[in-house]
Amino acid sequence: MKGKLAILAFVSLIMFFGCIGMDEVTGSRNHYAEPEYAYSSKGMPAPMAAMESGPYGGYDSYDYEYDEQMVIKEGSISINVETGTLEQKEEELSALIDEYNAEVSSIWFNEYSTEKRYAITLKLAPSKFDAFMDSLDALGEIKNIDTSFDDVTEQYTDLQTRINNLQEELARLNELYAEARNVEEILMIEREVTRVQTELEIYQGRAMDLERRSAKSTVTVYLIEEKPELQTEFLLPLEEVVALFLGALSTAILLIVGLAGFIIPLAIVFIIFYAIYRALKKKKR
Repeated sequence: MKGKLAILAFVSLIMFFGCIGMDEVTGSRNHYAEPEYAYSSKGMPAPMAAMESGPYGGYDSYDYEYDEQMVIKEGSISINVETGTLEQKEEELSALIDEYNAEVSSIWFNEYSTEKRYAITLKLAPSKFDAFMDSLDALGEIKNIDTSFDDVTEQYTDLQTRINNLQEELARLNELYAEARNVEEILMIEREVTRVQTELEIYQGRAMDLERRSAKSTVTVYLIEEKPELQTEFLLPLEEVVALFLGALSTAILLIVGLAGFIIPLAIVFIIFYAIYRALKKKKR
């Protein structure tokens, strides 16, 4: 009886501190912004399976240590190339990508009335970020460049501490689960295991996101080729000519309709008088 009371007291204590920990995940004291990624929550094993093989004992330990500075580098650059050289510059850019061992994430091309625009997003080692950005100057005239450097070392270290604490708490719950003697105790411990494992996966997901974003820098390159002014000037007069033609046609139709309304009555009067004149002329004969 004393053993059961001790287990229940220990679980209650864990639940109390666990509620505080959950506030740090969902409450106002959380100073981490949710990253833009999705993670899959691992399903909890069935109670029977947990009792047979040691509950939740297969969860991998997250003992990754990081003692260096962790920085997320991202950038974008817009480059104007000479008219008629866009394809050539694409090939030169492709050669630079191979030289720096970068990985292409996406490519797109659009053609507008005034320009052609080619864009490519790639990932490369952070140590090569600055050199790669500098090498793009050879492709043409740089019109816009935007870079960001976000030091997340402290945030990552804090996440690691939380992960280690939750793993220790999960291990203690596993021990209590093995000592449980009735359904009420088992269900209470399982609820705590679910809560702790959910928090653990959230923090692990955040840590993995920081690792992924800091391990590879993201760069988007825009190559812009402006179309010749002659082509641009040709389109504008053509639009004006069409507008003038439609306006003239509309005016002509209005004139015809207006003249018809004036001429037709005169023609009818003329025909009547002419018929009377012919009739009087025949009588005189």
